[in-house]
Amino acid sequence: MSTETPADRTADTRTPADHVMSTRTPVEGAANTETSTDRPTNTRTSTDRPAHTRTSTDRAMNTRTSTSGAANTETPPAGTASTKAAWDETVQALLLGAHRAGTTPTELLDRCAALGVAAHGARLPPVVDTPPLPAAPASADRVADRPARAVLAQILALDDQILLTEWCGTAAGAGVVAAAGELPTLLGLATAHPGLRQAVAKVLGTRGRWLASVRPGWSWATDASPTDEVDLLEALDLPGAARLTALRRARIADPDGTREFLAAQFGAQRRATDRQALVGALEARLSAADEPLLEQALDDRAIGVHDEALRLLRALPTSRLAERAAERLHRGLWLTADGFDVQSDELWSEPEPEPDEARDLLRDGSETGVAGRLRGAAASVPPSHWTNRLDTDDRGAAGELERGPWAAALLRGVAQRLRLAVDAAPWAVAATRTLTGMEQLEMLATLPPELAARTIAEVSRNWNYDLLDHACSQLPAPWSARATEDLLDRYARTRDPRWRAGRPPAVLLVRGDAEVLGAHWARITERWPERTSDLDVLRLRMQLRDAFTPRPEGPR
Repeated sequence: MSTETPADRTADTRTPADHVMSTRTPVEGAANTETSTDRPTNTRTSTDRPAHTRTSTDRAMNTRTSTSGAANTETPPAGTASTKAAWDETVQALLLGAHRAGTTPTELLDRCAALGVAAHGARLPPVVDTPPLPAAPASADRVADRPARAVLAQILALDDQILLTEWCGTAAGAGVVAAAGELPTLLGLATAHPGLRQAVAKVLGTRGRWLASVRPGWSWATDASPTDEVDLLEALDLPGAARLTALRRARIADPDGTREFLAAQFGAQRRATDRQALVGALEARLSAADEPLLEQALDDRAIGVHDEALRLLRALPTSRLAERAAERLHRGLWLTADGFDVQSDELWSEPEPEPDEARDLLRDGSETGVAGRLRGAAASVPPSHWTNRLDTDDRGAAGELERGPWAAALLRGVAQRLRLAVDAAPWAVAATRTLTGMEQLEMLATLPPELAARTIAEVSRNWNYDLLDHACSQLPAPWSARATEDLLDRYARTRDPRWRAGRPPAVLLVRGDAEVLGAHWARITERWPERTSDLDVLRLRMQLRDAFTPRPEGPR
């Protein structure tokens, strides 16, 4: 209820100008600090008037929240409101407007400045009572010279893993390690790209291995021995890849003891994947003593277990498997004027193999039909089987097999045993020539790098550019000097596709021997005149070679 009397209302004798002054905007009204005593006619204070007749400023002063009041002076005391809650209320005040929120623009902005930093600013890290890392141990490693470090800096800037691998290999060959400032970058790259680890580990040195020990993610580069004692029973409970790795480590440390454990566990394991892992562990330090367990695994009904055992048996120089396959080849093939052919009325004249022959063939579907069965038999005997049967050397035997109607099947089988040949090159060339397209590339991928390079140079005379380039891209870097010479000549004689006319082959410049390519720089730039970034890579590789080339010392 209003207590104003008519006399009070008539006492307000403000002029129209006074009324105009009272129509200020809400912001002006909120910022106005003029008291009621400044008005000449109305002498009552705001407390004399009833609540419903007070000005907006008076009401705002009475309705401010505790947070608003605190913002006018200082931040809320501990325990009254959290900084985040105070910031949320300030944001609400911003949305409402200073006047409606019962504050002034200046005060509101002050609150924003203080609470915004308090709510979202960084915090000091907690104090950790941990002793600092010990100093790195003293190192007698020889650090790469400045030119080599400059080349490494360029390689790291290019993020070229092939060049980095080459730098690490060259540095390791020169007996030097990377500088301390480069170690974190190298460890980080090799951690992210496991394919680099073997190369990078060679140039870490004592300090790099110490640095790797302070971060768990770099533990792969520490001095921990890979042949530490392995608990075989615990290894069986590891996940697939880790289990196989642990079992092979145990084989390296104790081949005979681990074989006995694997043989005892083979019959007890119910899952095929577990039995396959036990068989696969025998690949480490494989020997003739492993043959009985592998023969036992051939009778396993699981395809994976059987095929893993057969693969390892075929890797043995001599075995009962090789004897059985040799007997079948003698019985099932005969030498004609056109090479080896299948004898009629013998085992390979039948469409399906007998059980004893099927036991010695892969069950993955690759050794079915007459061609597949011939390939399996040829893959089970060493190349010396053919040289002894034909009474000739590897070149003569390879040529004889290449003439026959079953050349592709027989030679692809022989190609799986090339590491046992006295001279593997004739076999590889003959096998590749009997195939076409992708089959050639698949065959080349199974050969050792140097042999594959020599084979490509020999069989690619009639290849187009794309097939040659695809085959060369399978060869790991860096190529040998001989392979680089041969493949450079092959590329130079091959017609460029229209889309690459005048541009040098990237794989040649990146993976070929830098010294050989540098010696043929004039030929390369004449044959492929268009400048590309690959030429810059070749220049960098030549700088890498020069950086590690010993220089004669001058007079002292």
